[in-house]
Amino acid sequence: MPSLVNAFVGITCNCDDICNKLVDPTSFHCGCEFCVTSGNIGHDYRHSVLLKGLSEARNLDLISAPEMFIFKWDLRWLPIFSNLETLLLNEYFCMSDDLSALTCILEHSPLLKKLTLELFSQSYKYKVEMKGSFSLMERPATISEHLKIVEVKCQAVDDRVLKVLKFLCTFNIRVIVLQKKSGPIVFAPLNHRLPYTNILLI
Repeated sequence: MPSLVNAFVGITCNCDDICNKLVDPTSFHCGCEFCVTSGNIGHDYRHSVLLKGLSEARNLDLISAPEMFIFKWDLRWLPIFSNLETLLLNEYFCMSDDLSALTCILEHSPLLKKLTLELFSQSYKYKVEMKGSFSLMERPATISEHLKIVEVKCQAVDDRVLKVLKFLCTFNIRVIVLQKKSGPIVFAPLNHRLPYTNILLI
C-alpha cells in the first residue's frame, strides 16, 4: 500500500487468534495454528497476516491484547517499515524478557522519528509520562538515525516498566519522568534499582 499514510490496528480478546503460550509460557498445549513457539520461520511475506499490508504506512498505531499471536507471528517474517515516521505500541510489544517484538520493529524502521509506548491497560488512563532523548553518546547503528522523540506512558513505574527503561538505556536514550497529575510519581515495589544515570525525575 504505497499511498497508506495513517493506520490503526487493534486486536482485542474477542478475536479467535489466541496463543495460550503467550498467556502462560509453561502451558504444554496450545491450539493456535500459528503458534509463535513453532520452528517455522522465514524471511519473506508469504505468510504475513497484517504487517505486510501496513509496512508502507507513515504513521502507525498497533494495539493488541496479550494473548493474541497475530503481530508476533508477522514479526517473525521481518517486515520492513520503509516509510514509518511515527509509531505507537502498547504493552503487548514489551511482554517478552528480551523485548524481541519491540527490537524487531525498531531495527526495521529506518525513518522512524517518534516512538510512543503505552504500558498500561486500555481500561485506565496513564498517570506517569516519560520523555526520552538521546544522550551525547553515539547512538547504535541498528535503530533509526532520525529518531528524536521517545514517550513512555504508564500507571506506575514497576518492574515491567523498568525493564523497558533499561532497554531504552542500551540505546543511549536519556529518560525524564514527568508527572501527569499533581502529587508524587507512583513507584510500584521494584525488584531492581533504577538506572539513575539515565533517568531523571522532575
